[in-house]
Amino acid sequence: MTGISTVQRLTAAELHLVAPDDVMVISETRGGAIAAWALGGGLAFAAKDDYSGEACWLSVVGDPEVSPMLVDAALADLGDQIAGVTVPRGVDLARWHADPAPGHETDSDWDLMATWTPPPAQPAQSLVINELEDRREVQGFLDRVNPHHSVRADYELVEQWAGIRDETSGVLLAVGALTRRLSGVAYLASIATDPVARGKGFGGAVTAALTRIAFERGERMCTLAHYHPNDSARRMYLRLGYQTTHRFSSGGLRQRSESSR
Repeated sequence: MTGISTVQRLTAAELHLVAPDDVMVISETRGGAIAAWALGGGLAFAAKDDYSGEACWLSVVGDPEVSPMLVDAALADLGDQIAGVTVPRGVDLARWHADPAPGHETDSDWDLMATWTPPPAQPAQSLVINELEDRREVQGFLDRVNPHHSVRADYELVEQWAGIRDETSGVLLAVGALTRRLSGVAYLASIATDPVARGKGFGGAVTAALTRIAFERGERMCTLAHYHPNDSARRMYLRLGYQTTHRFSSGGLRQRSESSR
């Protein structure tokens, strides 16, 4: 291990000075962090989690070897304020009695991806409707084809829903949302395709359309996340110019006993 040998507490400003280009740090703390810590090649920070609504979620980036020490230091500082942890994949969440989020019992592993350029044209892009107005229809579609969707149709930070309809019946076949993290970073969520329409490029067309909209609005980076393993989704995003920036595991913390504090 190189670098400092003891955990150091950082301010939010110091966190951004030492990791100015880290996509996770930018996405989750551009508006400020509750607290941050550094050790060697690793960083940890506590911030509000957008989608769970938890007031304090701990994330760790960098060297997996020092991740356990960073989490332990954060728990020692903030205790039960921390509702859950996100760590580099391969770090054992069981150490902190962390459970996957409700409804995602087998989906604690996920990839964060980002792109800095608009995507290439897609074969099905002419079919994309850039603005779906009926949020109840969108929610019904998500409940049917992707019960574990990351954001609901009425989520307050969704800027717009895009999708593709069957040209004959008008029934929705694919949807996706352009939303924001609390930091303001553009983030695509709840990208879903009806099983009967998969393999036709609809998911890629919707993703590309929403990504282009983000860049047309002046964004310099657009992000998304997907549960692992999902090789078909990963390949689709790679074709559109997205890059995997982090591979994570996440879990909510069970209440710790007095003896473990």
